[in-house]
Amino acid sequence: MLPFTQRQHQFESIAAEAQKQHNTLAIGRLIWFFGTLGTCWLLWANGQSSAGIIVAIVGMIVFVRLMVWHRAVRRRRDLHLNLAAINADELGRLNRQYTRPETGLNFAPPNHAYAQDLDLFGNHSLYRLLNRTHTHEGAARLAYYLLQPARPEHIFLRQQAVEALKPHIDWRQELEATAKLNERIGQSPEGLREWAVGQTPLPGWVNVARFVLPLITLGVVALWLLGNVPGWVVLASLALHGTVLSPLQATSKQVSVQTADMANALTDFADLFRFVENMSGDALLLHDLKQRLRVEHGYASTAIAQLARLVENFNFRQNAYFYLFVGLPTLWDVHYLVALNRWRAQHGPQLATWLATLAEAESLNSLAGFAYAHPTYAQPDLVDETNPVLEATDMAHPLIVPLRAVTNSLAVSGSGQTVLITGSNMSGKSTFLRTLALNVVLAQAGAVASAKRFVCAPVQVYTSMRTQDSLEENTSSFYAELKRLRTLLELTDPKNANVSPLPVLYFLDEILKGTNSTDRHKGAEALIRQLHRTSALGFVSTHDLELGQMGDAVDYVQNYHFRSDIHDGQVTFDYTLRPGICQSFNASQLMAAIGIEL
Repeated sequence: MLPFTQRQHQFESIAAEAQKQHNTLAIGRLIWFFGTLGTCWLLWANGQSSAGIIVAIVGMIVFVRLMVWHRAVRRRRDLHLNLAAINADELGRLNRQYTRPETGLNFAPPNHAYAQDLDLFGNHSLYRLLNRTHTHEGAARLAYYLLQPARPEHIFLRQQAVEALKPHIDWRQELEATAKLNERIGQSPEGLREWAVGQTPLPGWVNVARFVLPLITLGVVALWLLGNVPGWVVLASLALHGTVLSPLQATSKQVSVQTADMANALTDFADLFRFVENMSGDALLLHDLKQRLRVEHGYASTAIAQLARLVENFNFRQNAYFYLFVGLPTLWDVHYLVALNRWRAQHGPQLATWLATLAEAESLNSLAGFAYAHPTYAQPDLVDETNPVLEATDMAHPLIVPLRAVTNSLAVSGSGQTVLITGSNMSGKSTFLRTLALNVVLAQAGAVASAKRFVCAPVQVYTSMRTQDSLEENTSSFYAELKRLRTLLELTDPKNANVSPLPVLYFLDEILKGTNSTDRHKGAEALIRQLHRTSALGFVSTHDLELGQMGDAVDYVQNYHFRSDIHDGQVTFDYTLRPGICQSFNASQLMAAIGIEL
């Protein structure tokens, strides 16, 4: 039994205790503040000003400590609320119900080889089933895993990493829970990344002026307090500060805009980098990710934490009172522009690599979480062969609730082979094609497959299943299908510039369904013969029984079918794949069931 329910209740209990402590501290801070204020007033009213100052200082120190403690308790509460929500989400995924809103549709490219037909993205999609990322870069990286087949050596490294991360549920879920603490984590860091690789031009003399002028002004203020100089000298000194800062105003504002959006998230980013730097597992890819976060004399997390402090302090300038009483006299902007320039010179070029490393770790965590939640799923065997190979034992559709999914087995290999699948309406042909294709996508992403055993060679998946008409392009669904088939032929033609570097594994559902039976049969047979002369391997579902007779005439076509049965006027399906051509069809029974008199 997976411990998601137990973990959810455990974290809810800890969060409830933290909430009680949070409430107690909130009341305690209020009492302490007004108690200190009242005590100071009484002491001052009774002429004990020295004691009042001491009480005020002690009271302020204690109040600040209470505030820090309160903030830590609130973070602990929020972290455990997030952990509880993550485990509730895991329970929902087991029933293919999703609580997270991200569908991945923003990553779905138009006219992709298979994304639309296979529900890679959308409300009920493979992306939603897998996604445990929270950063913008992590979400994009996971989408890339699904959209682009990896090379076998890369898949092997991902599989190793997934296997190493899978048992470390505490580390994996705490990484997620920490990322959920700040909603800005999910925003694009493009502005910060652009800022990091630049430099803010500063005149050379400001590096001296930022120290000399504040010291002079401090001396002038001291002399004014002692009555040795008039007040206008202090104003003149501050005016000189304004003159120094004036040409830097536009630059300061630009830097503030570029960094302010990410300022609050940088501390949490530092925590996420720290998680990756300390992740367990001896897998080569995990070791490589940790090495990418090493910097001279430290780690990325330390550098990001330093940047978080610099950005936070720099953006104090946005407070008008702070700018007037602190920023202007100390030349605050200049000090922090210099410090930020120094940070960029030392770490800026590495920021993009760090973000990509965190994205990779999040994507691997998504695959590891999927593997942990489905312990019976198989780690696929990727065979590095030029000939396409596909073997599946007890394979099920990964988007169907496991307890309801029907499993099937199949083995096929060799260039130019076509598997024809016939069957009645609603018998499972289309679902089986998607089952095969989705498990291949999972295998080539480095994930476990929804099967007892799964073997495949590197292939380029290509589908034509949901072709639709387009008013915008003035095309019918039949012509839309022809365009998909033309792309398939281009991918498999070695003389074409767009030929796929990998053997194509194609899935064609209800081939050429938009035309008459004679043309459909002739066109489908011609297409299969043409594809036989390539390195492709594929599956074609059809209602055309005559097309199935190709299996008797040539050795590169295999026939399988799904059947339906009629019991007491009711059509039933067992969704079991069987060899041979289908002999039972249910269209007439289904038409009769809706009232058509045949």
